[in-house]
Amino acid sequence: IYCLLLLLQSLTINTFLQIYILQIYTFCLFMAVALTSPSYDPCDNYVSLDQPWRANNATGYGQSGYFSSHDDTTTEWDGWYWLYLQGADAQISEWCVGSITSGGYTPLMIGGSHPLVEDGIVTREIFGSFTYNYWWYGGYYTSNPIQVKACPGHYYVYKLVKRDVSIPLPVYTTVALTNPLYDPCNNYVSLDQPWRANNAPGLGICDSNFKWNGWYRLLYNGMNICMVESCVDVYRCGTFYPLWLNGPHPQIEDGVVARQVCANAGSDCCFFQSTPINVKACPGNYYVYEFVSPMFCNMAYCTDILIDIYYHAYSSTASPQDDFSFDPCNYYDVVDDYWRNTIEIYNFYTGHDDTIVEWDGWYRLFLQGNSAQLSEWCVNYMTCGGYTPLVLGGSHPRLEDGIVSREIYAYSDGQCNSVSRSHPIQVKACPGNYYVYKLVKPDVSIPMPTYCAVNFTYPSTDPCYNYNELDDSWRATDNADHNWWWWWWTWCDRYTNWNGWYRLFYQGNNVEMPDSCVSPGMCGTDIPLWLNGSLPQLEDGVVVRQVCGSWNSDCCYYKSFPIQVKACPGNYYVYELMTPAFCNSAFCTDIDTISPTSTMTLLSLVNPCENYNVLSDAWRATNNTNHYNFTFPWGQSAWSDTFINWNGWYRLFHLGENAEMPDSCVAKGMCGTFIPLWLNGSYPQLEDGVVTRQVCGSWNSDCCYYKSSPIQVKACPGGYYVYQFVPPTICFSAYCTATVDPCEELNCTEDELCWEIHGVYGCFCNQKESTLHPESYDAIEVCEGSSGSISLSLCQLFESGFSGNSLHLNDPSCRGTVQNGRLVFYFDNDDHICGTNLMANGTHIIYKNSIKSTGNSTEGPINRKKTLVQQFSCIYELTQTLTMATALNPLQSIVHKTLPGSVGMYQVRMIPYQDPGFSHPYNGSADIEVNQRIYVAVIVQGVDSRQIATVIDSCWATPENERNFADPWHLIINKCPNPKDNTVQVLQNGVFTTARFSFKMFTFNKYPFNKVFLHCSIHLCLLQNNNCAMVSSDHCPHHRGTVLNRELQQCSVNTMLVIKNYKVGSNPGDDTNSLLDEQRPTNGGSMCRTVRSWNR
Repeated sequence: IYCLLLLLQSLTINTFLQIYILQIYTFCLFMAVALTSPSYDPCDNYVSLDQPWRANNATGYGQSGYFSSHDDTTTEWDGWYWLYLQGADAQISEWCVGSITSGGYTPLMIGGSHPLVEDGIVTREIFGSFTYNYWWYGGYYTSNPIQVKACPGHYYVYKLVKRDVSIPLPVYTTVALTNPLYDPCNNYVSLDQPWRANNAPGLGICDSNFKWNGWYRLLYNGMNICMVESCVDVYRCGTFYPLWLNGPHPQIEDGVVARQVCANAGSDCCFFQSTPINVKACPGNYYVYEFVSPMFCNMAYCTDILIDIYYHAYSSTASPQDDFSFDPCNYYDVVDDYWRNTIEIYNFYTGHDDTIVEWDGWYRLFLQGNSAQLSEWCVNYMTCGGYTPLVLGGSHPRLEDGIVSREIYAYSDGQCNSVSRSHPIQVKACPGNYYVYKLVKPDVSIPMPTYCAVNFTYPSTDPCYNYNELDDSWRATDNADHNWWWWWWTWCDRYTNWNGWYRLFYQGNNVEMPDSCVSPGMCGTDIPLWLNGSLPQLEDGVVVRQVCGSWNSDCCYYKSFPIQVKACPGNYYVYELMTPAFCNSAFCTDIDTISPTSTMTLLSLVNPCENYNVLSDAWRATNNTNHYNFTFPWGQSAWSDTFINWNGWYRLFHLGENAEMPDSCVAKGMCGTFIPLWLNGSYPQLEDGVVTRQVCGSWNSDCCYYKSSPIQVKACPGGYYVYQFVPPTICFSAYCTATVDPCEELNCTEDELCWEIHGVYGCFCNQKESTLHPESYDAIEVCEGSSGSISLSLCQLFESGFSGNSLHLNDPSCRGTVQNGRLVFYFDNDDHICGTNLMANGTHIIYKNSIKSTGNSTEGPINRKKTLVQQFSCIYELTQTLTMATALNPLQSIVHKTLPGSVGMYQVRMIPYQDPGFSHPYNGSADIEVNQRIYVAVIVQGVDSRQIATVIDSCWATPENERNFADPWHLIINKCPNPKDNTVQVLQNGVFTTARFSFKMFTFNKYPFNKVFLHCSIHLCLLQNNNCAMVSSDHCPHHRGTVLNRELQQCSVNTMLVIKNYKVGSNPGDDTNSLLDEQRPTNGGSMCRTVRSWNR
């Protein structure tokens, strides 16, 4: 208009004509603009376009997503379009898409971000990508621009036009536009995983395995953090290809936006374009992300630790106090995730993470319906469904332990060398041979941790009496020969058809699996399998132990499947062997544990403390660097114990002084050899007897680079040790000797002084410390069960002229050990009797022993040295009366009685069982039908079962928890069944420390109570006097029932049961024909049984 005005002024026409021409032109120009703009809102006038093949994800909509010869140059575009994908809102992609997708050959994307509502109609360029799969050029083609408008309601409309015909088969590509039905700022999962930070090292984590579902808020140790918006180096953020956000984070007013996700390939920061994600800014200055699975492994979303991070808006609340008002064995949730299994078939990484689980309360573990427990041993990383497996740092508790706390260990490498700790948990052992756990959120600094579970199925029959015999001499730990049937092959247990439980033998003799390292190539195979954990005790029942396979210099290089083990009466073990995880491997038998197959263990005929060889080579000293070996056949070389014919036990000396093997690292090149051998383990105490210890060889910078064959060690009276040496497995290695500092060996306390008297070193008492009972050397007696101990002040003894190694019990071989400045003597009635005398006076059992000094050995007819004789005793009450627990307390009923003075204690329990084999105790609160037989065991623990028996004198039942109830029902009278009750059977009485009887369940007619309480009076009897009540039918002539005395399996299941009666009618809910008397016959077809579950 301005230009036209200048033109008119230059013409020779009057002013009025100029104004008229200018008005006409302005009107025409206004009409032209009006006609070229839409006279309607395209947000209300559009064509819906829903063609699934336009999706940018080739696999998202089946085969139709692949190249199928569509071409938008042949489409007659007219007007505005609203895009859909299978009914869901969609938009044209803003980011690069691989070619041969979206239904055509060249996918078209919008060149820039979508507008906001207030922007109105905008124009955007259109670009096309070229090449295939993950390697493409996003702006290779430029097509005709289009118009776009953002509409209220969070959708877009496009004025699509015909594409440039020079582009091969172009098609507009669409992506789903997610508009959540809820506000994701209030509905998200917190993802607190510090390993995602861009300063964290790379691991093998893969987000494509993660089960993404919904929206996520990113945290870093409880503080807000967001995704990285710039390039990240490879091998960061816990993965190899870190994913970063290719675009700025939105503002709150932007709502939900879509952003491309890139991954650096080393030379190109956005070489990989993964599936885009939705992002939203939230009030409170944080973001939420709708994460999806990346296109492939190894990729993971990365967080930016380099920007300012701050605590999130939520204030942490104090953790609730533990509530022990209920028994978690009856109130727990079930966790049954098959992927938590450590067994090979499930050994795949599936992207689970227990840090995002809302743990609350107690849990019982199952694996596909079978009872399970947390693993107690190392598990390789990337198992149990996550990246870092979590295992129990210690053994499971026993029933009597109650609720205990256990550490949780996390293993983050393939050989379990890298271990960290998560938060501890609580554990409880429950009646019925299962465990419950109070699981908590693991430490978020651990990459994708998951609790690991292993199957634990308690056998239905006692495996101590139902086992297979395995007697293969080639399994011996000293056998280096391989399979003699095929000399080029080794034995492999993977091909054995294992079935059930096995007892191990070696040439007919009882033998055990080794529980320490076995060198590779032994046991007739390449990879010998040994038990990584101590063997159980009788009272432990069935336990689970890991199995290790030795390879190279790593004793547990291979971890095979765990097995179950049980200790049996008769001093042997049974094992539930299963197919190993690999070949060539085989289960070993430890020849050092060979014992006769009889139930009685023979005493050793030779005491190694008195029958040993002397080893006094000066070159073995830990400070000797001279390697010269003049005996070596090929000239000068280092000493080597490999070629020595070791035989028996050895005591070490150095320059005539007592010496011992070092139990700490020795630098390589010392001890006259290249590889010095030292003892990897603490020295035993006198009471430990013979123990097995690993032997390590130092090399390079690793103190235990070589692991030689283990040896046996024994502590001897007199302060020295003996060793059963064997040829080392490494050449040019030798056993070292370390000199002993007499004061260091004494271990004097802070209140004592090391001093020498007449050539003897000892600990003197601090004169400032007062003594309680100097006349008895401050003696302290402790009695418990069939064992006892007495301790004396060591410094008082030394000042009185008695050295610790000169004192012993009645048995001269039973000497004391020094503990915290006291000399402790110990005895029991198993393998450490020590001359203890056992007697009874009618009311008590008494154990007696004495502390004595060693007789004078000097020559001559007389001596003037003092001698010491100090007697002590332990006293136990013979008679006890016990009552089964009430309904309010489902724990065991334990009599824990301590008599005044130096008295002992023992435990008595009464446990009900469901079966005649006494293998299935009642657990918690159970229902027992009237006239159903119940089996009861009375167990005494803490006494010598070889010398003492339990005798039931009487048992009776009451409707109240009152043993002195006026009108009881007698079951056993004077060791015999009640003649009036022909259902009572005395099964075992006066034979072992366990007595057993059974009867059929009943109720009381006269009293409106629904419970029956059992009470028994018992006494202990010495078997050696032959006066125990060996009850039989001849002793109870008036009884019509059964009296047996047979040896049954002793059961140590610790539980208590509340026994309840139930009315039985012809129809459920009808008690008109109820049976309330035990003498009335029952009709199994008409009985109504109620089962109540206490589990959540």
